[in-house]
Amino acid sequence: MKLETKKNIVLLSPFFYPENISTGKYNTSLVEALTNEQVSIQVICSHPLYPNWKPIKSSAVLPGMTIQRGGHKILYPKQVILRRLVLELWFSFYAMTKIFRKRNEIDILIAVFPPTLFMFFLKLVLPKKIKTIGIIHDLLGVMATSHNSVLRKVLSKVIKYAEIASFNVCDKLVCLSESMRDTVSKQYQISPQKLVVRYPFVSTNSDMSRSNNLSQIFPTGYSHIVYSGALGEKQIPNVLLEFYQKLCANNDKIMCHIFSRGPVYNELAKNKNLRFPDRILFHDLVDEKDLAELFEKSTVQIIPQATGTGAGAFPSKLPNLLAAGVPVFAICDQESELGKLVAVSGTGYVINEWHMDSWVSGLEELLIKSAGETHRERQIKTKEMIAKMFSVQSLVKTIMRMN
Repeated sequence: MKLETKKNIVLLSPFFYPENISTGKYNTSLVEALTNEQVSIQVICSHPLYPNWKPIKSSAVLPGMTIQRGGHKILYPKQVILRRLVLELWFSFYAMTKIFRKRNEIDILIAVFPPTLFMFFLKLVLPKKIKTIGIIHDLLGVMATSHNSVLRKVLSKVIKYAEIASFNVCDKLVCLSESMRDTVSKQYQISPQKLVVRYPFVSTNSDMSRSNNLSQIFPTGYSHIVYSGALGEKQIPNVLLEFYQKLCANNDKIMCHIFSRGPVYNELAKNKNLRFPDRILFHDLVDEKDLAELFEKSTVQIIPQATGTGAGAFPSKLPNLLAAGVPVFAICDQESELGKLVAVSGTGYVINEWHMDSWVSGLEELLIKSAGETHRERQIKTKEMIAKMFSVQSLVKTIMRMN
């Protein structure tokens, strides 16, 4: 009997373990799931850099995979556009040098976008036998339009051309939402046959034991409104802070929290005009062992989405919040898929009006609604939805069927 040969898979992305949020967490969970298959898997990435944009040299390993890291001496500019350009250039060069040497040994190459340009350059030297699958986390050409300026419009077109070039060389593209797929098909002119939708998956264990390390920052007697994760333009951080001030002015039994890290977070935390510094609190990201406690003690978690960006990205935190039974307050456009899925879950509240008073009244309404249910009851309510839409196994199957 002939034994099945292991497939050799390479995942390319700067973001990976031990980064514990956003794309880094997503990539780590995906590769861990792939190690359960009949594969040999290697990750080519950066030393941890996100969300501080300051690489920290790491030799951290995970079982069942090999990890090659570069870029620990890279200096990233403060300006967002220049920072992204530096990332694009050095990672393209690094990926080329690492992949070229082993190009005849690879069966499947997984490219996680952004950054984007590295895939266009790689395809110039890759043997045709290698199957390539791109996973699109952000459509930067769409995200750049969130600011209505001439420079942004020009930049958006330039970025979109670069994305089209890299998307076209992939054999298959994974979009994180149906609206993203439709945008890639229509605006980027990518064949629909090449596109598949795989929503972000649950990347935390909702049954993990709960720590007791956060009690001091979550005092009893308050409703705790939480934002946790990366902070950038698409999360409208200054508007989020204004919302927090309105909430605290309206209700003295509300405490607002931001758990994050990085340049935008640092600027936000320096704000000296806070009217309620004792009830608007800034914290570092929590350790993974404390996530269950964070979810349990969050009365509501907020997912803000900048107007016009819904088709360009989908928040990977949503499945984790739903699986943990946390009520979600989604601020997004009318047509946003985020809002539609939160509404379908029956455990959150969606606000489409861009008026602060409506946000405040909407959140107060969610507080009343959520007070009648426990986290566990909401977990049970969303269990079928989670299994159907937010499982990593559907993406694993898509990758393993590449041949």
